[in-house]
Amino acid sequence: MTMLRLSIFAQTFLNQCIGKYTVVSASPKIRLGKLLEKRRCYATAIKFEVDSQNVVSSGLPDVSGFESVYLHDLIWEKIEKWPNHTALICLDTGRSYTYSQLRKACGRLATSLRKSKLLPGDTIAVILPNIPEFAIILLAANEAGLRTTLINPAYTTYEIKRQVENADAQAIFTFSAKYADAHASIANNPKIKLPIVIVNDAASITGTIKFDDLVRDDIEEFSVSQKTDINYEDTVLMPYSSGTTGLPKSIETSHRNVVANLLQASYSLLFPGVEATEHYQDILPLMIPAYHIYGLIIVMYIYLRIGAKLVCMPQFSMNNLIKLLEDHPCTIMHAVPPIIQMMANDERITSRHVKSMKIIISGAAPLGEESIAKFQSRISDRVAFVQGYGASELSPVATISLDAPPASCGYLLPSTQMRIVGIKQDNLGRNLTLREVGEIYIRGPQVMKGYYKNPQATAETMDGDWYKTGDLGYYSEHGLYVQARLKEMIKVKGFQVAPTELEEVIRGHDKIQDVAVIGVAHDKYGEIPKAFVVPKSGVKINENELKEYVAGRVAKFKHLGYVQVVESIPKSASGKILRKELTKL
Repeated sequence: MTMLRLSIFAQTFLNQCIGKYTVVSASPKIRLGKLLEKRRCYATAIKFEVDSQNVVSSGLPDVSGFESVYLHDLIWEKIEKWPNHTALICLDTGRSYTYSQLRKACGRLATSLRKSKLLPGDTIAVILPNIPEFAIILLAANEAGLRTTLINPAYTTYEIKRQVENADAQAIFTFSAKYADAHASIANNPKIKLPIVIVNDAASITGTIKFDDLVRDDIEEFSVSQKTDINYEDTVLMPYSSGTTGLPKSIETSHRNVVANLLQASYSLLFPGVEATEHYQDILPLMIPAYHIYGLIIVMYIYLRIGAKLVCMPQFSMNNLIKLLEDHPCTIMHAVPPIIQMMANDERITSRHVKSMKIIISGAAPLGEESIAKFQSRISDRVAFVQGYGASELSPVATISLDAPPASCGYLLPSTQMRIVGIKQDNLGRNLTLREVGEIYIRGPQVMKGYYKNPQATAETMDGDWYKTGDLGYYSEHGLYVQARLKEMIKVKGFQVAPTELEEVIRGHDKIQDVAVIGVAHDKYGEIPKAFVVPKSGVKINENELKEYVAGRVAKFKHLGYVQVVESIPKSASGKILRKELTKL
């Protein structure tokens, strides 16, 4: 076995130095700083293990105990330590719940769901922005043995109807602004068991149920004895894939999948969060949509488990983000690349907005060195950047590290394996080795059960128990590097060009606010790169100037063929560029 990590002696020494990471200090800031310093020190020792078949394994011990724990029980595991700490607060309204209040509301709603003829295995649909009640509904559904499908509030009636029907939903939780769309989406649907539940609306809508009526103080909290008909392998969440290949698909994720990933991602050497004490509490913005598995699992669930305070942002805007950072001294921030790029370019954001922040974790799409460097040079170089890699099918994380080069996605989580599989004619299907680019395959307990009612899509996506991500990348001694979606690569004269590479180069131009690159057909070369650019306010972009800028920084076959100025780049809720939409412009 090839060891791409420090010696066993070095690891043992570091283990002895770090121990259980119990840092005693009167100052929470000192305690957090020392904790991060020690974890970062050890993180440099975490490398990959590669066997003779070029199967890459995590250099960390396996996690255990996830096989027989319910998701909601894991979240509430230590709640008695911080019952009076604020768990969730709404940025817009100031409405908040302590951990004790949150737990009681979840128990009451779980009881109400069972009394509403919703049985274990039934599905509810949630169409809500980031508000505190989102957590109550999800955790109560988990506790009642229900499956939850998460729907983007921006969806049209047609899109809601398609997802509700595909997921076999029997109930809908939403807010008044989406009532009309939700109501139209379930017309003549015989599977719906109860009226639409409206969350946080003072005025009643005829024919609906008020959320507040389902969490009244006189409702008995859910009893442990009622959990006997729930299995750890039962589907608990049904997030939807991004639909980069064909129509979006409903992913079946079990208690076991999510619990495993929470334990993997919160492994002490990798996790930046600090468990709450009487005098300290991590503070985080919840600005990534909770209907996306990244926002739900890796921001909401994982930090509720350690007693953090989550500030819910119902609608993202730079004005709202600035207000949040000014009113709530955040210690950690989870973001996606577009948010980091906007922060780096917004002169209103200064070092004072991140003075309490230790780490920014970026996911959902690659974040290049140029974006990180711009943020650190203009705002603060004290904020560390961490990238992770995963997919909704992975519940959702596969790699992360507290200490890796800026463009690296870090190292495999515990109990996780990876293969880089060749896609070229001379290495097709072969497991590749160090620095060779191929498709990323992942195996581990976090891999989904499959796509709901879609065995064909499941078979096409799985290779035995390996999940074929559809992403191109490679690994080195510095971690995993993700280049692009397999189907998004631009093929110029037989060479493969990663759109993300060109996008990162163009972002370095001082006139560019945002950019996306796709391949377009070319008679001579097959394809050629085309850039869609958003100029900074009041600035004009000269096409030839930008082409020359790129030409001076990349090989000739990567040169831009076309440049088109647009007002905005179409993106998904998680920040991924919707390249299919660009082809219509």
